Amino acid sequence: MKIHTLVVTALLAAASSSAFATGPLSDKASDIDRIVQGHGKPGDTATAKSDNNISFEVLPNGLVRRTDAKYGIVTILDPKADAAVRRSR
Repeated sequence: MKIHTLVVTALLAAASSSAFATGPLSDKASDIDRIVQGHGKPGDTATAKSDNNISFEVLPNGLVRRTDAKYGIVTILDPKADAAVRRSR
């Protein structure tokens, strides 16, 4: 179970690393893209279309809470810090 979670987390990190915003976001971007890339407002929520157990919520401090209800996993993401790290590379 822990290995499965680790693999899924690694795959999500690898897939999303190049998708973070460094500028304006497309009008066609999904709600999850907006939230994860730091364009969401506190209280915004979205549920993954591919897995209804996974939801994203923008917290009042700007961080994003990703919840996987099936496995009971909660991950806190900081979109602004992630974008800053990518810009410095």
